[in-house]
Amino acid sequence: MWSRIEEKFEKYPSQIIVAREFLRLGIAVKDGKAYCGEIELVPTKIAEALGVDRKVVIMAIQNIEKDDELRMVFSSLKPVANIAEVARILGFGVLEVYAESHKVGIASGITSILAREGISIRYILAEDPELSVESKLTLVTETKIPGRLVDEFLNIDGVKKVVIS
Repeated sequence: MWSRIEEKFEKYPSQIIVAREFLRLGIAVKDGKAYCGEIELVPTKIAEALGVDRKVVIMAIQNIEKDDELRMVFSSLKPVANIAEVARILGFGVLEVYAESHKVGIASGITSILAREGISIRYILAEDPELSVESKLTLVTETKIPGRLVDEFLNIDGVKKVVIS
């Protein structure tokens, strides 16, 4: 999906920065404006946060709205909270799995191990490797995850690294 969006902005590399962050954060574009849920975001503040000019943000929004496919994608986005840090504070278990995103069955393998151990999953977030620095699957569990499971997680095809906290 990202390659198709990137292709539409190939003439405007600074606008790619805006489109990538909108997609990554779930910032919607509707009626010439950017929204986080129902909260309207100001182009000046978006530009400051992304290190681009305000006009770049405005032009990216305009280009998204001019293209039927981009408009359908970006008008449908919804923000999702990453609660991993909050979960750590509240004493829940957190498992971060770094893996090869193209491999099939990684999430299934991880969740099967947790299910077998009777560990309830409260939250799962998979980060798209085209939008994030690394391909990462984050799971928040009802209880702490025993360290003895690390080797089992690492034996799943495609898993490179796991972090339990």
